[in-house]
Amino acid sequence: MIIDGKKLAQEIIKELKKEREKIPKKIRLAVVLVGNNPASLSYIKQKERVAKEIGIDTRIYEYTDSIKTKELRKKVGEICRITYNRGVIVQLPLPSSINTQVVLNAILPEKDPDILCERNLGIFYTGRLKILPPVLASIKFLLEKYKNPSLSLGNLFSRSAQNKIDIESKNVLIIGRGRLVGKPASLWFINQRATVTIANSKTKGLEELISKADIIVSSAGKPGLITGDLIKEGAVIFDASVVSENGKFTGDCDFDSVKDKAKLITPVPGGIGPLTVAFLFKNLLELVKEQKE
Repeated sequence: MIIDGKKLAQEIIKELKKEREKIPKKIRLAVVLVGNNPASLSYIKQKERVAKEIGIDTRIYEYTDSIKTKELRKKVGEICRITYNRGVIVQLPLPSSINTQVVLNAILPEKDPDILCERNLGIFYTGRLKILPPVLASIKFLLEKYKNPSLSLGNLFSRSAQNKIDIESKNVLIIGRGRLVGKPASLWFINQRATVTIANSKTKGLEELISKADIIVSSAGKPGLITGDLIKEGAVIFDASVVSENGKFTGDCDFDSVKDKAKLITPVPGGIGPLTVAFLFKNLLELVKEQKE
């Protein structure tokens, strides 16, 4: 099954629009952009489009890639203190010269829909956070949707829906250890009682690990890393990587060779990406509901 992330995301956005109409507050998503990474620019355009469709304002705060960690952290703190900025995200990746976590920690927990500041990460890792990192929420949704096609957004996080995920005891391979995908996905699958292996593009014996995996979540940023001859028949593959090559975006999978062998696969573009943006705004609305002013 090839996942049509755009179609599913549109269904979610329709529900979010209804939720937005019930909230009287002005809502703006502030996006901090450093440099001009093509993938980052593409994601920001998606966020602006979806925000407009839901009824949420956006503002992009742009900085050159020469900005220093201390200055950027200060800027993010100032942006967070603007009441109208109900949610603040720092578009990743940041330049290697910047201490990313120091900057992310300047985001107020109550305005952190990406769940990247240390306080929110700690609550998430202990299983007490009410929302999930957007990429992980997308993966969870797809796993549940595959088991239960009639699943609606309204009961996505219900206790009964959780029981429909058939991943207990499955071999799950996480390729990549990034903040947005690898780390949160690893912990979540462990908590679902899957057998989890964490690897990267340079892991020795990676091909063998791929061949044994029932579920693969990949965000290595290495096009062609996963091919049809490597995966097992009926594997579930979440390609959460976005790489710009010759003006086109691609993921870690050699899609043409994998699509007919996998039970479920997310294409790039049009798979996890649109869903991630939709769940970012779901998180934002949940945060806004809790904000006092």
